[in-house]
Amino acid sequence: MEKLLELGLKKVGSWKKSEKVLSFEISDFKDSTDTIFAFVQNSTVVYMATTTENFETFLNTFINPSSIDLEKIGIKNLLLKNLDNGDISIYALKNKKFFGFMTKFSPVKIASIIKEINPSWNSDDLKDRMKNIVGKDRNAVLKSEKLKKELEVANENKNSSDENVTVPTKEKTKKQHETYIFILGKSYYDRGFFNLKTSYSHLVGEDKTDIQIVLEGKEKYTISGKINRTANTSKAARIIGNKALKIWFQENSKVNGEIRITFISKKKIKLEVA
Repeated sequence: MEKLLELGLKKVGSWKKSEKVLSFEISDFKDSTDTIFAFVQNSTVVYMATTTENFETFLNTFINPSSIDLEKIGIKNLLLKNLDNGDISIYALKNKKFFGFMTKFSPVKIASIIKEINPSWNSDDLKDRMKNIVGKDRNAVLKSEKLKKELEVANENKNSSDENVTVPTKEKTKKQHETYIFILGKSYYDRGFFNLKTSYSHLVGEDKTDIQIVLEGKEKYTISGKINRTANTSKAARIIGNKALKIWFQENSKVNGEIRITFISKKKIKLEVA
């Protein structure tokens, strides 16, 4: 518990139970994204995790977990069972850097903190999965950087020679577009959307505008999507493809899979499995 306070987490709410119906109350961070949170009972941290989703929306997934989300089903059962033994508080912290007073925790650091605190409800599977995600995030960054360097070299060669240059990507293009690789999180996989990195959000249109999403997989086709710039407090763009994108994710990849996004224009992007 002392470690939580030392890190800056504060009490923002609590879990409730009425006739086996689970609910919660929170007074702060409702609309926050990129949040570190913990459940605490009798001054003991029983569960700790992070989310990049809207915090209030994410907490609701513990009340109504997906039938295939065994982790949240397990946490819900533990909440219902242990609320008979006393209150369970919700602590949270915005994982962001502001005014130089706080440094954003990396996935590696978060995994280390959870391992150190060792909450009893955090299963070994969860810890292993976090390590796996950390590794995938690192690999995705490395792949993106490698691809970027290859494109820079190709462009330099093209400028210095009239001969055709073979660009080391999956396809030859007349114009080299910005691209990067992201990890397909479970919420993306289940709901058919994804958030852009803040540094790339300027490459797509404004809030509530349409965007064409070219999907390359077993078949190549295009679907219509929407840009949302209010879902994330950072104003980073969220690309919403709904059911059509959800189906493509599930047919071509898996949770924590690597997806390459290419920015063709502000109104058109391309997705493919990396």
